[in-house]
Amino acid sequence: MMNFQKLLKLRADKLLLLSLVILLTNCSKEEKQKSYLAKVNDSYLTREELASLADTSNLDASEKNTLIRDWIYNEVLYQKAVDEGITENENFDKILQNSYRKLAIAMLMQKVYDEAEIEFKTSDLLSYYEKNKNYFIHPEDVYLINQARFKDELTAIKFREIALESNWEKAKQFFEKNNSVVFIESGNLKTLYEIYPLEVSDAVRYLFPEEISIVIRDKQVQYNVVQLVKKFPAYEQLPFEIIQREVEKRFIAEQKSKYFENFLKELYSKSEIIIKERY
Repeated sequence: MMNFQKLLKLRADKLLLLSLVILLTNCSKEEKQKSYLAKVNDSYLTREELASLADTSNLDASEKNTLIRDWIYNEVLYQKAVDEGITENENFDKILQNSYRKLAIAMLMQKVYDEAEIEFKTSDLLSYYEKNKNYFIHPEDVYLINQARFKDELTAIKFREIALESNWEKAKQFFEKNNSVVFIESGNLKTLYEIYPLEVSDAVRYLFPEEISIVIRDKQVQYNVVQLVKKFPAYEQLPFEIIQREVEKRFIAEQKSKYFENFLKELYSKSEIIIKERY
């Protein structure tokens, strides 16, 4: 009798657990149905899932629509592939397993790179720069700029006034905790194609050295101020002081590559590896 009661209780617990799973699944589905941006049959795209596909903070409405349309195309094709039995195909499983291995390797490599601590001094960077000057010659004009973006026009105007009256860094310090600030950056070296948004890029083209632009409204209805510090013509040797951050990035990347090579050699030496003679 006791065993029978235990069995009934066990079954009741399982039914309760199953009911909770179904309830949570339905709630999740209902939540998606209320807040989705797009759907294809029973598949929903939410704001959170859209943000996971790409950084949407700097995208305008047209670019977001393109991203959503791409998701729809992919979802339509995926659902058709499932209907055609592609995912049940033996070849699909082989490709999936191979991709699984490659993903694991890629994640291990990323882990090794992230954990590698590279110690260096400024003198190391300067020595690297002197030996590899050709790496730091740009085939296009590059612009050393300061750039700021704000949510409202009035704050952007006030920022510009202080930057004109004193300098960019003092204005940056004064406004760094202002809620209207999207970002305030100093000393960025970029080509025109790397300067965003397009309205700011167009303004930089016509600024004189040290000149600060007027407040520029962009398509996202945000307000930009940009200062051209200096322009460097294409193929001109860039001074170390200007590109020290770029030199540092390349130096660290090369050192991490060497670190990974040593890591791989160590794995190789510790593994039992046999290569049979080929016939």
